[in-house]
Amino acid sequence: MTPISSQQTYTDLLIKYQPKPIKTEQEYNKALTAVEGMMSSELTEAETALFELLVLLIENYEEHHYSMGESKSAATLESLMHEFDVEPTSLLGVFGSIEIVKEVVNGQRKVSQS
Repeated sequence: MTPISSQQTYTDLLIKYQPKPIKTEQEYNKALTAVEGMMSSELTEAETALFELLVLLIENYEEHHYSMGESKSAATLESLMHEFDVEPTSLLGVFGSIEIVKEVVNGQRKVSQS
């Protein structure tokens, strides 16, 4: 897609980009390219409206074609521990014992609000 001119109205942008529900990988990539191009510049009000519309269309496509499912609390905890280089012993103050930490990380025990 070509870069957006800041002089265009929202109607002009709709005519130029003709946004619609994304049904194919090619349409998805085209929308991604347009959004990525918009991210590198300051947008007018009309461009911002089109940007938000394209993002919604992209999110809708991704939700149906790249669904991640619901994350498990144990997997989230393990991922955060890895990302921030946290050792299980660092969580003793939160969980109370190393056994509980290991059970939560291994998915044998659920994480509670307390």
